[in-house]
Amino acid sequence: MSRSPGAGPLFVYVHGLGCAGSRDWPPVAHSTALQGHASLWVDLVGFGQSERPADFSYELREQAELLAAQLRAEPGPLVLVGHSMGGTLAVLLAECLQRAGHPLHALVLAEPNLRPEDATGSARAAATPVEEFLRGWDGWIRQSSSAWYQENLRQADPLAFHRSAVSLVHHGANMLARFVALPLERKGYILGGRSDADTHETARQVAASGIPVVTVPGSGHGFSEDDPEGFGRAILQFL
Repeated sequence: MSRSPGAGPLFVYVHGLGCAGSRDWPPVAHSTALQGHASLWVDLVGFGQSERPADFSYELREQAELLAAQLRAEPGPLVLVGHSMGGTLAVLLAECLQRAGHPLHALVLAEPNLRPEDATGSARAAATPVEEFLRGWDGWIRQSSSAWYQENLRQADPLAFHRSAVSLVHHGANMLARFVALPLERKGYILGGRSDADTHETARQVAASGIPVVTVPGSGHGFSEDDPEGFGRAILQFL
């Protein structure tokens, strides 16, 4: 875990599938809107600079329990911010922390997997037999159109990616109802204006449930790469 000192509730940033918190979140946490707020980001097990144990399940629930155990030592309320897989994981993490009685100030999700239609790359990875996926890892990296994401993938463990994708497809298929059901006063969804039609439909359903949605007009799914300043402003709107 890495920290940036500051005031107010602690912002906890959770990264997406194949990403690294140590690369994706500093530009957002240090954006004009969010600088000065206490913040923490983590490379999940198997990603970025974290360990890559082959005997770890990489199941999102287990990742959530590991994070919850670490965060329970934090003295004050938390703001959980999750992107993509990290948003789905943040819902599980919020449930863990609430069961433990740890206060949450807000939960902000940026295009998480909440419905089956939200699984795109994760669904393709999960549907590929693991040995075939591992053999084709270099090609998987090269197929990304984003140089930023390619570099993230080079830091990721392919087995961690595959197992995480399988878990994400499973949990993300029915996560919208759980997000809605979380008893939090401050919840929000961030949409990239350039994201696809299925993601816009998920945002519509989130808004129809009574949860506010904020759009970052110039961004697609890669908020930290596309517009970290706009992403920071969007996060702050929910607080």
